[in-house]
Amino acid sequence: PPLRSAAETRRQVRDVWAWNFEEEFAAFLLATALPCTGGCGVVLALDTEFPGFVCDTHPAQAPSACYRALRENVDLLWPIQIGVAVADGNGVLLGVWSFNMRFDAATDKHSETSVEFLRAAGIDFARHRSEGILANDLGRRLLGSHLVGPQGHTACWVTFSGLYDMGYLMKLLTSGRPLPSDATAFERLMSMYCPRRRDLRDLLPTGSLDTLGRRHGVKRHGAAHTAGSDALLTLDLFFHASTFEGGTKCWDVNDWGPWARDNRAFFWGPGYAFDDGWASQKWANAWHWAAAASAASMSVALAQSRSSSFFLPL
Repeated sequence: PPLRSAAETRRQVRDVWAWNFEEEFAAFLLATALPCTGGCGVVLALDTEFPGFVCDTHPAQAPSACYRALRENVDLLWPIQIGVAVADGNGVLLGVWSFNMRFDAATDKHSETSVEFLRAAGIDFARHRSEGILANDLGRRLLGSHLVGPQGHTACWVTFSGLYDMGYLMKLLTSGRPLPSDATAFERLMSMYCPRRRDLRDLLPTGSLDTLGRRHGVKRHGAAHTAGSDALLTLDLFFHASTFEGGTKCWDVNDWGPWARDNRAFFWGPGYAFDDGWASQKWANAWHWAAAASAASMSVALAQSRSSSFFLPL
């Protein structure tokens, strides 16, 4: 077969399982630590594939009901894949990883319709059961990295309609701790761990991910509804949409922060006052939260004792 260029090779999704997790996570961290051009440091597009919804909601429902459904779904379920595409501030791709999580459809809660949909998309549930990464392992490594937290060089995170993606990321980072009780506290939690973040919906408010790719002439690499491919398409669309004709970026590092108020209103409706404080939750900072989450991990494990996705079986 013809040799691939370096750029083509970086577009190949790197599948990560428990047996190559340490090697691939080290490569992932190396890519995020490379010197970056573009002024904003490394940009990470995040996508998760998860086993559906056990608590349904409707966009017409009250914002509090929408968040309650998100919290209950994330608290009860576990992600199946975590996809991350990495680029520098000018959109130069540095790599794409798909972290395949431990998931057993025979015991882990899920929607049967969603699991069948993901199986048709190419997700191998037998491998996820036998070779998947423990959620605790990925969460621990992410929490110990330079990619999350209040450090000065925290990565810039991009999602596409990403509240569930961020919810599952928060679950991993807090050792399976339940999400905060309301949307305001959830926003604060995201701001502590991912203080610089954007959602592609800010730039492209209508259309599915595939529809937007076709509309803007951005090619998909890999299979739809798999986390690595979706993360890469999200990243490519973000840089496409955030650049004026002629190649001039229409954003800079100062644009990165909590999602725009208009975007939050799209999900939660008016009336929510978001701020950066954490005093009302009695967590002084992200590291106090992490310490508390670690201390609570045993009670979380007991509460999740019927799930095979967090710890190895006894």
